[in-house]
Amino acid sequence: MYIAESVYLSFAKVTQMQCEMCGSNVPAIRKVRIEGILIEVCSKCARFGEETAKKGEKKVVSSIVTQRLQRREKRPVYRDIFNEKDVSEILVEDYPKRITQARNSKKITKKELAARLNEKLSVIHKLERGDFRPNEKLIRKLEKELEILLREKITDEARVEKKPYSQGITLGDLINLK
Repeated sequence: MYIAESVYLSFAKVTQMQCEMCGSNVPAIRKVRIEGILIEVCSKCARFGEETAKKGEKKVVSSIVTQRLQRREKRPVYRDIFNEKDVSEILVEDYPKRITQARNSKKITKKELAARLNEKLSVIHKLERGDFRPNEKLIRKLEKELEILLREKITDEARVEKKPYSQGITLGDLINLK
């Protein structure tokens, strides 16, 4: 009986295989494609990849892998600056003064203006103090509600040339302007 047990234990050791990902010894392994590489892994590590299909079987795709692939497809490769609309207007420097004067001339309180614009009162306070630069959407709302102009055209010498694969205006571009 002792001999039979030792033969069984040595056979069990031989049939144990090592997972190439976590290193654990397991009785069965699976061939899985992870990040384009085919490796032999245990059932726990198989969830990180896509099992290779045997003949006549369908592929089993991990939900984690499909989610990552879907996110990767949605992600923009690069920002195409040549298809962006040419920004030829900038916010005027005295926008706080213009907003305050227009609001006062229409006899509207800050609270009423905030309600009309669907913004917080603190945003209106910061705008009139000059502590907050409004985005394009807020500029349009302010111009429409107060019937003022907050944008001005950029002169040709102040315009920056667009360069391919650029991520916008850099510090070097601004230095070249002055």
